[in-house]
Amino acid sequence: MPVVEVLREAVTGSLYNIFQMACFIIPIMFFIEVLRDLNVLDRLAGLGAPLSRLYRMPREACLPLFAGLIFGIAFGAGVILNSIREGHLSIRDIYIINVFLVICHGVIDDTVLFIAIGAEGWLLVVPRVVTALIVCYFMSRVFKPPADHLPQPVPTAPGDGKADSPL
Repeated sequence: MPVVEVLREAVTGSLYNIFQMACFIIPIMFFIEVLRDLNVLDRLAGLGAPLSRLYRMPREACLPLFAGLIFGIAFGAGVILNSIREGHLSIRDIYIINVFLVICHGVIDDTVLFIAIGAEGWLLVVPRVVTALIVCYFMSRVFKPPADHLPQPVPTAPGDGKADSPL
């Protein structure tokens, strides 16, 4: 196979994959923004209030947690970043959400995929959710970050010596 054909196949395959992801992600982001404007997300976060109280986190932590739980870790990361920009989450909150999502993420899409190849859905979901709940409960009681705020970047001017410092 000539190099040109390989490159053409790589480029068209990559563009097709990007198009498929965009067809999935853009409508979800649009849907979430509409839900946010209609205050539906606030009501859903209210349903997650017992969970946020259990982990000693603000109600606003429920949206990124649910997004990662339902849609997967990559999409959840986008919602987490948005919540950080809005100033709703502390370092501790982010850490607990991330631990939860590492253990239990993409519950719907992973489960559907594995059920399609013959797995038992409840055997996939229940242990993951229970493990995430238990581990994060203990993490919420034990983890104490040195500073419970997000570090702000320190602007440095070129040539002042700070930018070149290894510390």
